[in-house]
Amino acid sequence: MHQRSIKIGSLVLYFLILIISTIQPVYPDEMYLQHSVTLLVAAFLIYTTIKNNLSDKAFLLIAGFMVFHMIGARWIYTFTPYDQWIKSLTGFSINSYFGFQRNQYDRLIHFLFGFMIFLPIQEIYSKWAKAPVKVLTLLAFLSILSLSMIYEVFEWSISIFLSPEDVEAYNGQQGDYWDAQKDMALAFLGAMLMILMLRIKGRIHPGSD
Repeated sequence: MHQRSIKIGSLVLYFLILIISTIQPVYPDEMYLQHSVTLLVAAFLIYTTIKNNLSDKAFLLIAGFMVFHMIGARWIYTFTPYDQWIKSLTGFSINSYFGFQRNQYDRLIHFLFGFMIFLPIQEIYSKWAKAPVKVLTLLAFLSILSLSMIYEVFEWSISIFLSPEDVEAYNGQQGDYWDAQKDMALAFLGAMLMILMLRIKGRIHPGSD
């Protein structure tokens, strides 16, 4: 039980944040559709907690990423008021400073996907699939790219069954026809940054994980 305490505590916090985020939703239908992913990941986290076959670091990276997703789902990404939050705390407007014409929260999530999920995937290949150490980085990197592409295809497939308004609300393209390509590129950059950080850490602390 002691070995699972961090995972159990994180799961409780995970579901607490999820419940709070769904109170009086602004866009209920779209939000619940977004949370289909949240529940799938929750099932995965419950499984890894029971089996205790994932490190606390990997577990927390996945759960932490999903908290960012829950925040986006609350405002269906397109309307996440990150700029207002930062401006109220610091007086600084990211949108004004960089001249952003769209809500960039979804871009952040795709970048964080590559950055935060790289290590958990690498660990899954190492511990579950017993993949050779020399190919772990490549496998995790290719998996990030593949999963990012699969998600974009999933978003496209939804457009076949939903109205144009609902598609825009869920996908959050905000009029950008290159949205899918930019999202995948950001996942790529996030993964590359994590690889670079791990390489630097390995040189500074040889033999570290």
